[in-house]
Amino acid sequence: MVLSRQAARAARKFADQQSSKIADLPDGTHARAQVTTVTPAGAADGVAALVKVTWRGNEVTVSDYPDSYTPALNHPVLCVLVDGQLSILHRAIGQP
Repeated sequence: MVLSRQAARAARKFADQQSSKIADLPDGTHARAQVTTVTPAGAADGVAALVKVTWRGNEVTVSDYPDSYTPALNHPVLCVLVDGQLSILHRAIGQP
């Protein structure tokens, strides 16, 4: 599927707006999110998964996750904002 130039421009604008929202928050901000996309071997190293979470109603790519965690769709996770990027701290379990 090929996006029209207009659709691609709108997608980039939306992504930029979401990035600026994250960048406006202070480092150390914690957030609960849900894993919505896992692309096996999709990270820059070609080994780790590329993971996206839904956070504040938007899908956001996380910068990293613990080596002890195997991401899976719909996992609730706790994230922290570091240097303007979300990092998964751990999978949240045992919710009431």
